[in-house]
Amino acid sequence: MYGTKPDLRIARKLYSPARSLQVADAIGSFNNKRGMTRAEKDIYAFLDDHLGIYDNPHGIEFIMNMDDSVFVIHGLNPPPEPYADFGLLYPSAAFNTFVKDFKFANSRALATLTPGHLWQMYYEGKAEIYCTLVVKIIFYALYFRLTGHNTMIVRDENDQEHEIGEVFTSPHQFLEYTQSHFLQDEG
Repeated sequence: MYGTKPDLRIARKLYSPARSLQVADAIGSFNNKRGMTRAEKDIYAFLDDHLGIYDNPHGIEFIMNMDDSVFVIHGLNPPPEPYADFGLLYPSAAFNTFVKDFKFANSRALATLTPGHLWQMYYEGKAEIYCTLVVKIIFYALYFRLTGHNTMIVRDENDQEHEIGEVFTSPHQFLEYTQSHFLQDEG
């Protein structure tokens, strides 16, 4: 029936962690011939049990895609303007890369991850700041990643990248750049 919520109990039975791991093991693990480590299996089962989306107590959201890649989001509040979304993003990565980048030992580590750790990853160039314009039907996002050379790489929604010769430090700098880039691209 249209407009009704799906029954999550049924979804959990159909897509149980045990069944997902059995299928993954049967086809040689997710995208990896060597198999999953114990930590990877634990974290995969945990995210699968949460239907691929988990919000931890520190305001960090983990999202596992259909291809088993994972990205991590933490919105920064308040945004620079009401029509903008602004925050930290660990871009979608292969599952084993995600576990390795965060140095997770088990699924409990998902609950204890703090925004401070994501900031550390941003300063290391592994996470990005996103700035998204959200006005009526407009949804335009840019992603900013630090380099080790006092510059930033800017990525758009089509994964096109370019380098800018400065490092933004305030939310309004990210917003102004995103707005000017939107006007340049979309006119």
